[in-house]
Amino acid sequence: MTMSSTDVAGQAVPAPDRLYIGSYTPTSGGRGEGITVLERSAPGVPWQAVQVVQADDPSFLVVADGALHAASETGEGRVLSYTVSAGSLVAASSASSGGSSPCHLVVDPVSGALVVADYVGGGIGVLSGEASHPARVTRSLALPVGHGPVLERQERPHAHQATPTPWGTVLISDLGTDRLVEYVIDPITLDPEQVAVHPLPSGSGPRHVAWLDDRLVVVGELDSRLHVLRRVGGKLVVDHSIEVFEGASATPGILPSHIVVDAGRVYVATRGRDTISVFSGEGERLTFVGEAPCGGEWPRHFAITPGMLYCANQGSDTVSVLPLDPESGLPGAPIDVFSIGSPACIVVG
Repeated sequence: MTMSSTDVAGQAVPAPDRLYIGSYTPTSGGRGEGITVLERSAPGVPWQAVQVVQADDPSFLVVADGALHAASETGEGRVLSYTVSAGSLVAASSASSGGSSPCHLVVDPVSGALVVADYVGGGIGVLSGEASHPARVTRSLALPVGHGPVLERQERPHAHQATPTPWGTVLISDLGTDRLVEYVIDPITLDPEQVAVHPLPSGSGPRHVAWLDDRLVVVGELDSRLHVLRRVGGKLVVDHSIEVFEGASATPGILPSHIVVDAGRVYVATRGRDTISVFSGEGERLTFVGEAPCGGEWPRHFAITPGMLYCANQGSDTVSVLPLDPESGLPGAPIDVFSIGSPACIVVG
């Protein structure tokens, strides 16, 4: 929500629009500096960098309750928290993620806890969502043992995303074992408890998911397909699957990444092809609308605001701003491209 302030004449002055961008840094061979804050005073005005916070590999960000939390995707595994004061990030605390190389985190709306997906560690971490908590303790829990058929990527569990469900639990996408693992977080102790395991097609490599009404859409990083799940008797079962792009099953080395549902449409970024695919979610089954260039190279993550898509292009060190066609939803040619080293995540403030 855009806040407003008051000028010396007592007139309401809209607060600037804000973007937070997390980048890979030299710690992992990246070219970014940490977390970059961009602002503009009004639509159509150029974006300007107003703050750069030094941090090691803040590859995923979440903004909640006046704070920003970052997953520091390092071997040590940290959660970095900042308060947002007068538009600036102020360091508040640092805590263990519970495992190695955290690549995603989310606020569980039931418990208020931060739930972290530790990719290399193969588990989850749960800790207080209070940025200024003086001594946050992380409860860690390993994902169930297993592996998938793509042994160079699926030799063991690899947690890739944490996602709240409408019924009060949290799902963890396990790219390593082709499963979604479901947990409930105790609102008092913040202890996680596994309550279900939902299998996905073998070799799919579930990466990110998004809710489309009461359906869950899972993007398979390894099979380049979208898998649409419905809840039946407490189980999430695959209703149907569709290729992320035409001919996806015959294209090795192409890696879909992030997925967003907006205005009844499903958007998916694909690294290697450097495109955004769009699907209509209006019917019982997803319908492919089309595919358009992302405006850069290796689109790892993107965010959507009304009529606009902001894409973090890790490979080209750019963020591209793409207008969305009001009829089809397809992205057009970039109306702006700005340089940021190895962008990995982009969040609208």
